[in-house]
Amino acid sequence: MITTYDQFKEKVSKGVNVVVFTADWVPLSKRLYEEIARYMSNFSVNVLEVDIGMAPKVAHEERVFVVPTVKVYIDGKAVITQEDTTGSVSVDAEHLRRALKGALKSRGIPLR
Repeated sequence: MITTYDQFKEKVSKGVNVVVFTADWVPLSKRLYEEIARYMSNFSVNVLEVDIGMAPKVAHEERVFVVPTVKVYIDGKAVITQEDTTGSVSVDAEHLRRALKGALKSRGIPLR
């Protein structure tokens, strides 16, 4: 789990990173992180969790105001932001997969 902004910047600086911003007081956010981690396990992406209660500076610097928020970073640049949830973590994970597939395809980066 990421706890400092320096650690966060280092982790997302290279490659494709899916970051799920969670909070203990939003149990659905933790389930969403677990579902996305499971769902993305066959793809060439890193899935990271930032608990905003443990890393408030990261949330502030990345302008995360809604939990859960999922952001995709390619080489340090945020290219996708998905805020809140539909109430179904599997639907949310599928929406993210489709958006990620499109973002990577437009940049010539293979998903697998």
